[in-house]
Amino acid sequence: MLICAKVFAFTVLVLFNWWNTVTALPKLGLQTLQDISITKLGELLTAGDLSSRDLVDLYIRRAEQVNDELHAVIEINPDALRIAEHLDFERANGVTRGPLHGIPILVKDNYATVDSMLTGAGSVCLARAKPAAEATVVARLRAAGAIILGKTNLDEFAGARGMNATSGWSPRGGQTFGAYVKHQTPCGSSGGSGVAASLGLAAGTLGTETSGSITCPAMYNNVVGIKPTVGLTSRYGVVPLTPRQDTTGPLAQSVEDAALILDAIAWKDARDNYTSAQPWNDPPAFAAALDISALREARIGVIWMNESFINAPNFFNSEIIRPIFDRAVSDLEEAGAKTIGVELDLRGHSVDEFVEMVLSNVSIYETADFREAMNHYMQLLEPGPDVFHNLTDLLHCLKTEPEELASRMPFTEWDEMNNSNISAGSMEAWNAYVTASALSRNLVLGPIKKHKLDALVVLPEIALALGASPGLPIVTVPSTYSCTGSVSPTSSL
Repeated sequence: MLICAKVFAFTVLVLFNWWNTVTALPKLGLQTLQDISITKLGELLTAGDLSSRDLVDLYIRRAEQVNDELHAVIEINPDALRIAEHLDFERANGVTRGPLHGIPILVKDNYATVDSMLTGAGSVCLARAKPAAEATVVARLRAAGAIILGKTNLDEFAGARGMNATSGWSPRGGQTFGAYVKHQTPCGSSGGSGVAASLGLAAGTLGTETSGSITCPAMYNNVVGIKPTVGLTSRYGVVPLTPRQDTTGPLAQSVEDAALILDAIAWKDARDNYTSAQPWNDPPAFAAALDISALREARIGVIWMNESFINAPNFFNSEIIRPIFDRAVSDLEEAGAKTIGVELDLRGHSVDEFVEMVLSNVSIYETADFREAMNHYMQLLEPGPDVFHNLTDLLHCLKTEPEELASRMPFTEWDEMNNSNISAGSMEAWNAYVTASALSRNLVLGPIKKHKLDALVVLPEIALALGASPGLPIVTVPSTYSCTGSVSPTSSL
């Protein structure tokens, strides 16, 4: 497992009146919806001090306070209040489905839902089509009693719009901004989910990650993000990029909240054959395994990047980051962990050379994967006059629809992917995948095997790069937080 760390100094952006002005929360001894754990909400619901209907109403009003400025939420489920009333009825009659019963959750707009909401992955073209089946993990959340409150904004097509597309922008949702600085990037295609989790627009959110799209929004928005091992959670019904790297996971205020959501969605799914590789019949109970003493005698490898990386143009604030990184490591040691300093063995290559070797291979198999996976996804859409069932027809809409052209960014890369003669099942794609994943996997497993480690602590930019091709898990958590109300240094650990 990779565990990541990163620090930024943020000036808090005061865009809204905090929920102290809402009488319901102070009466319950709570200050803001950002302070409330899923477990605490469940206790209030069980005690009858709060109804799920009232909770949904609070979250809707919370979103209304900030969404005109931050654009984290694309749409609210018009049936959310009715669903909440039904779950309140179940609870009143002694039926409780679990810790998520009656808890509102927001999901990224690339999760197919069979309800009154649209599913477009941020695209107005794709949103015209109605999915015939729901994403497996969404169905599992509903079965666990969660209320699908709405859809969060994202980089259009989860970043597949192109490498130069603006982070957090989609034609369907506009430009999402981060939670802490005016016009801050939300970072990564699950930016809307990260911002919504950070500001308490739902009790938790779902994001997706192909290469950093949970890890980076968690880092920038000071929340917990879990990028599961590819195959731990189903991707069926999720608008794809590449099945070799795509994964679905939670963003939330705490590790426990994220673990409770992961408990609900981790499962083997016959419609996603990657999940058949799970080494158990039933996945572990992640939340139940949380233990305050779990770090005692754990062996944690600590990677601080060498000067060649620190001086790279995309890395910044290392003089601020290092002391907080070191303090987080000290916290691990105080909790009983044994920390071991390790280095990444690039086998004589510079960072730039190593990244180029990985990305050149990734581009080969991602091109083939995306075309075939998108064509397969569109076969799951209900028939209709404006429905596209292949990438060629969808691409025509994307090139002619005025809202799609608002970014003035052409779909050149899509033309190349659509016209590529490399198939997802070709030896060329397979060899490229094996090469890219082995390069990254060896960097991670090498020190783990050598030092008999339980986990690695590493900066998120490195973790997301190392974990992408081989499908490794990443848990990103805040490592520091300022309570001054004016400055909030944040990190992921």
